[in-house]
Amino acid sequence: MSSGSRTSPRMAPRRVPFPIHDEVQQDHTALPPDHFLSQRPITPPQPDSVIAERYWSARARPDTSSLAAADYDVSVLTGFLPPEEPVQRLEVGKEWELFEGCLDEAQEAVKVLEGGGVGRMDEAWREKIRALPTPSTEVLTTLPLLRRAHVLLSFLSHFYVHSTFPATNRVPAPLAVPWVLVSDKLGIPPVLNYADTVLWNWRLIDSSRGLRADNLDIPTSFTGSSSERAFFLLSLLCELHGPNILRLMSATLDEAFFADEVALGRIASYLDRISSSIDELTVIMREGTKGGFGHQGREKIVPAVFYWEIRPWFNGGKWFYEGVGEDDEDIEAGGKEMEWGGPSAGQSSLVHALDLFLGVDHTPRPTKTAESTSTSAHLPPLPPAALAKVKQSQASVPITDSTFMVRASQYMPSFHRAFLRHLSALHLPSASNPSPIPSLRSLATTYPVQLRDSYDNAINSMKRFRDGHMGLVTVFIVTQAKREPGKDTVFWAGWETKRLEKEAEEARRKAEDGEKVAEKMMGTGGTDLVTFLKACRDRTVEAFLGRA
Repeated sequence: MSSGSRTSPRMAPRRVPFPIHDEVQQDHTALPPDHFLSQRPITPPQPDSVIAERYWSARARPDTSSLAAADYDVSVLTGFLPPEEPVQRLEVGKEWELFEGCLDEAQEAVKVLEGGGVGRMDEAWREKIRALPTPSTEVLTTLPLLRRAHVLLSFLSHFYVHSTFPATNRVPAPLAVPWVLVSDKLGIPPVLNYADTVLWNWRLIDSSRGLRADNLDIPTSFTGSSSERAFFLLSLLCELHGPNILRLMSATLDEAFFADEVALGRIASYLDRISSSIDELTVIMREGTKGGFGHQGREKIVPAVFYWEIRPWFNGGKWFYEGVGEDDEDIEAGGKEMEWGGPSAGQSSLVHALDLFLGVDHTPRPTKTAESTSTSAHLPPLPPAALAKVKQSQASVPITDSTFMVRASQYMPSFHRAFLRHLSALHLPSASNPSPIPSLRSLATTYPVQLRDSYDNAINSMKRFRDGHMGLVTVFIVTQAKREPGKDTVFWAGWETKRLEKEAEEARRKAEDGEKVAEKMMGTGGTDLVTFLKACRDRTVEAFLGRA
């Protein structure tokens, strides 16, 4: 079509098979009884299962043939957040009520303990946990109930593991068995994750006002402190931008079918609006580092409190899950050792969706040279200016074969991963999709005059977002790791000894190697912080098209 198409009839855009629809709003209360979101827990496809499938009732997998938002547990109104307020307590039997009571006790106990309570839980509470009956997961017949069960079991298990100092590495069977079963049904690991702390961990202050930034509270936490509440709210407020971003992404792909002058103009406009939304996420993070964000700047995170009193509760590790095994004998008396990280903002499906949409490539690569990383199979070669930037960044932080973003996706609910897989497959030809949608990056490469500036602006917004994330972790983790812990924490006693030992070791290595070995700062989920943040930003910089 030519530019004259503005005055001539234009075919209605063929709907892109993208599971977010502006004109369709899924009514979860009116779902047919056989829909997977109605009354049946979900069964993740293997190999998502971490234990043998025969240990729990097999349920039907979801029908994603309609490609509706509900098929991926993505709401047109709330994005990756649940479309309804999460279940606050499990009231499906006395066994689950006992677990809720134990969580109440733990939260109340930590509130009165100085230094955040890590390593200082009463042994009587731990004995009570070990004596709990193993609850049945068969009563968890809906997705909201499964979500609450995972939140409950994750917080209880982390309370238990980190209630001693040093932390134990064994999760008792009353927690481990239902935790693994529920995790399998949700397609996520049995460890505290982003969904537990953010996506499924909110309530409305006033139900009549609906889901809005000034009407949210965090019901479940480790310390009950205002800093912990604010930390979870920081990510939650970012997720509230998800619906608008996803609808703009869908509208952009609608226009990609035409790629005429009208469509290209609309795509450029949508990209500019997406850039603005990403910048709003960056503003939230930057406000979080400056002492106040959210409604009237009331939310504040005290860096030292976060690092020494809150963050230790999040840590995962190599744990032994009692009562979980590969055969009937092990499931009763044995156990299974697994290693998982903890929650991280990198597990947000919204950020992954933006990367996929914009063509930021986080896939593992076989080499570490700038030339090879600039010629990925689905990306055009970088212009000289962009290639020079990549080479410069790699001089200090080489890109490794595995990426944090790929690893983080393992901690998402299975249907959010399915959404991302579907999004990435839209541009790939197949037997069922012989005419794939052109990717946004390929369109911007083909039509540089119309799209290059808007595309690069969106990429630059993602770079600013990642710069903002690095600023956040610098304030709350990197800087705090260099400072002494509070005297009320369990970390104080060994701080001076460890500091002196580390200084002596660094001096020895400096003498042997001729340079000081840099300390690794670990993220909230136990990841190598500096390396993965720089690598994520480097991958974003690579996506710039720049001037030919």
